[in-house]
Amino acid sequence: MHHRTIRRASCALPLLLFAMPAMAISSGCYWQAEGNYQLGQTAQITVSNAMAPGTVVRDDVAYGDGNRLAKCGKGYATLEGDYTVAREGGMVPLTVGGQPSGFGIEVYIHDLRNSQHYEFPHRYQRYFGLGDGVIGNDAVVGYRVKRLGGPVRFGRVDSRVIAQQWSYQPGNVRTRAFRHLVVYDLQFVRPTCSISAESLNQVFDVGTYHVGNFATPERATPWRPFHLVVQECAEPVGLVASFTFGRAADADPTVSELFSLSGPRNVGLELASDDTRTTIRPGVPFLANALGTGRSYDFNVRLRETGPTVRGGAFRRPIVVQVDFN
Repeated sequence: MHHRTIRRASCALPLLLFAMPAMAISSGCYWQAEGNYQLGQTAQITVSNAMAPGTVVRDDVAYGDGNRLAKCGKGYATLEGDYTVAREGGMVPLTVGGQPSGFGIEVYIHDLRNSQHYEFPHRYQRYFGLGDGVIGNDAVVGYRVKRLGGPVRFGRVDSRVIAQQWSYQPGNVRTRAFRHLVVYDLQFVRPTCSISAESLNQVFDVGTYHVGNFATPERATPWRPFHLVVQECAEPVGLVASFTFGRAADADPTVSELFSLSGPRNVGLELASDDTRTTIRPGVPFLANALGTGRSYDFNVRLRETGPTVRGGAFRRPIVVQVDFN
């Protein structure tokens, strides 16, 4: 009789556990609405031809509203932005009436959700929670206006969309742009022009005359010049200066183009331009091309007979002068 021993073989199998690296969950976004970011809202920028290229003349931001611009799945989604118009040296040239203004603009976005700053063009990822999305006011759009060079053109800047931002759906399908950066209401204006206070407050001595001085063909004394000096006017070309001396109520009751006087009888005060001796009537604007800093506007003054039999007398005649530059 044969015996067979059956032995059971056993072995221990080690359990191996592998730590897998965490994978970023890739989600996507779907376009829902458009948001416009207005670059400039009644923004007047004072500029001049003397500004050096690269000078920043405005650094400001535009805000969005609280609308949902895109709905995104849970995880990371890509946001991308770029300019929609041609650039020059990295800047979008700004035009006034279709002509180069001498200035350009560049834009950036500051994402408030991740506290990051991105110049255009850009491409970055942001994490979205379940039911989250791109909201109009979860980012601030900034813009910088810089001097490019060339002659400055003053006026309202032409409005147009200059940049956009969008995202991607699952499968890397690009969405419609939901952020639109619009040059909205920017204006380039000239520096302020002014007349010196000393000129406006001057006391002018018209002289001493006797009755015989009016025995001339014009029945008037000789013209005497006076001047209004420009204190500041950096960009006079294209500007018009408007001078208004006194009011209509200052007119002589007999000869309305003259200023009335108290003291002498049948005598009025006449103001005139320097070149043509055109009489400047009380309260009526006199127009002249604007002049640069330090130059002067030249005028004339004299006494003129308003009726027969001039009578002497001393007088002091204040005249209010209003000067506007347009």
